[in-house]
Amino acid sequence: LFFVACARISSFHSLADMAYVGRFDGTNSKHASPAMAAAGAEAGGTQTADITALPTSTKWSVLSSRIEGLAQEMCQVVGGMDAYCVSMSNAEGPAMRAVREKMVSTPWADEWESKRTMFSYGEEMSTDPLEAMMLKQFVHMARPKRILEVGMFVGFGAVAMMEGSPSSRVVSLEIDPYLKKWLSDCLQKFPDIAKRHEIEVGPALESLPKLTGQFDMVFVDANKSEYKRYVEVMLERDLIAPGGTIICDNVLYNGYPYLAS
Repeated sequence: LFFVACARISSFHSLADMAYVGRFDGTNSKHASPAMAAAGAEAGGTQTADITALPTSTKWSVLSSRIEGLAQEMCQVVGGMDAYCVSMSNAEGPAMRAVREKMVSTPWADEWESKRTMFSYGEEMSTDPLEAMMLKQFVHMARPKRILEVGMFVGFGAVAMMEGSPSSRVVSLEIDPYLKKWLSDCLQKFPDIAKRHEIEVGPALESLPKLTGQFDMVFVDANKSEYKRYVEVMLERDLIAPGGTIICDNVLYNGYPYLAS
């Protein structure tokens, strides 16, 4: 009994240190709980469509309920962000649209099943539409003469960058020969874009040493484990022009840069 009493006294001290201030009213709370709100509605002869949606002090004082409310609010804010940004960013040109529409209509699972592609693909492997528009804006502002893309997939990012500046030329490194033909066929109706695009097929670390000249801008979006070596080779081979820019996608991929394991 003595030890139990000591434990309880200790817990009281801990609670006192938390500076309890009494009832937490919450934001615009009108009732203690959904049940209380429902009882009040019946007594007053009024009904509400969703009692659980009412702001109550219980919702805002119970930790789990408060976290639930924050999570719902975060989903509303974050969940609609990309859709809103894309709807307000109308920089997709005709060539970009043609590539995107062909990408979403291509039966990637069938192509992989038939062993026509080197890997199993899906549209999630493409440069995101909003990201592509950002790349297009970067190119529009910087007006680079020559751009290197490490990792092309369907070429949505490459086409976006060429739409950004009519004088920019892009060299894309892509491991899968299937994708080179896939994009070439798609760009037949856009000769101005096609003539400014060069595709080198093969592993990026094998293709990089074969490149000559310098690039004013580089976009890296290939094998994540090789990013560091890509940049090292570019610097060793003096492929970056003075004042050049290197843009790398997925640099925080799965938390690898800052997680221990």
